[in-house]
Amino acid sequence: MPRPLPPALLWPLAVLVGIALFWLTNLTEPPAATTLNFGTEYAAMAENLSGYVGRFPHRILAPLLGRGVDEVAHWFGGAVPYWQFAHACTVLFIAVLFASCSLLGARLWQALLLTAAISFTGTVQIYKGHVGYPEPITFALLLGSMIASRRPALFWTLMFCNVMHHEQIFFFWPWLLWWRYQHGQARWQHDVVGAAVVAGLYVAWRYHVGNQLTPEQAQVAMSMGYYLEMKKYFPVGTLGLAILNVLSTFIWFGLWPLVIVWHASADGWRRAALPLLLYVACLHAIFGVAHDVYRFTCFMFVPVMLAGLRLFQLRGGAWLVLAFGVASAFAIKQQAQVFLDVGIQVMYEVGPDGNLQLRAEKALDIVPKVIPLRPWTFAAYGAAVLATLALGIAWGRRCRPAPPTP
Repeated sequence: MPRPLPPALLWPLAVLVGIALFWLTNLTEPPAATTLNFGTEYAAMAENLSGYVGRFPHRILAPLLGRGVDEVAHWFGGAVPYWQFAHACTVLFIAVLFASCSLLGARLWQALLLTAAISFTGTVQIYKGHVGYPEPITFALLLGSMIASRRPALFWTLMFCNVMHHEQIFFFWPWLLWWRYQHGQARWQHDVVGAAVVAGLYVAWRYHVGNQLTPEQAQVAMSMGYYLEMKKYFPVGTLGLAILNVLSTFIWFGLWPLVIVWHASADGWRRAALPLLLYVACLHAIFGVAHDVYRFTCFMFVPVMLAGLRLFQLRGGAWLVLAFGVASAFAIKQQAQVFLDVGIQVMYEVGPDGNLQLRAEKALDIVPKVIPLRPWTFAAYGAAVLATLALGIAWGRRCRPAPPTP
């Protein structure tokens, strides 16, 4: 395995790669110059850090960082509006992705190639329009936890930063702990203490924020009770969201699912397939309490990254990464209308007056109402799943090492 650059060289290079690839991806998906929905709320929090405004007053990390960057800019006579800070977070994610690929065994040019391929997927491109949404920082901190697996103090510090940013990372703790034990020579005592401290601090922070809210603010804020009420999603709503996740995986990642299945097949159950299933299970657990499938599907960049790194080990693997990257970027662009059409039908229904109105139960309507509206679309993606499994498993079997001769 090639030795990575020293940190003093690797991280500045990673930042330059992040800036360059962000600019390159802007050629196909220009970035918006204003925040959207949740992003606007985080921007308002950055303007009033002690005001506990909006639906997520406990998710303090991004507003705190955004305010800090803007304050530093003011010292030099400038300003960094939150939408610019949000795009900088995407640049940071690309930089951490490049560094992670290098630290996980890729040569610099391989890390650049794989990072470029992933940068043209939904993991980066969706946040050109959904400006200010939290996932780019979550993705960067998730990768940071992976490459810090041998250092428990840093690992759990990054986990703490992530839960203070967005509690969705809790769903991935089982997989991250598996990763740490596979790659970090972990000791369970460190992780019991680390998990207890991080969870305890998070609960204490939520309790503190809840006590600071006015009655009017408490009406707006999404409390734990709000998410507990979402248990009504299970099982019909969760099934519908899982089906949408399958569509979104192809829509946002093009042909990369084939490489993921190949990786699981080539390296066997214990080494690749079971960890992949654990990761997918962690992802789908989110659908028990939340329905933003189009965002959460982007977490599949981790299996894509690991499969791409494995692909480099094949003869001509770099050409395969390039081919899958280009073909996937094209396939993603061609499926934009599918995402738009299905998304509209998930969000809206025809009301009694013949006009579109928001669905009262978006997740619960997917299976009984939305799928029947587009049977051929869902059938086509079902066929794509079967073809991907068949081709990926067959390809993986051909790439398995021959058993040792007795």
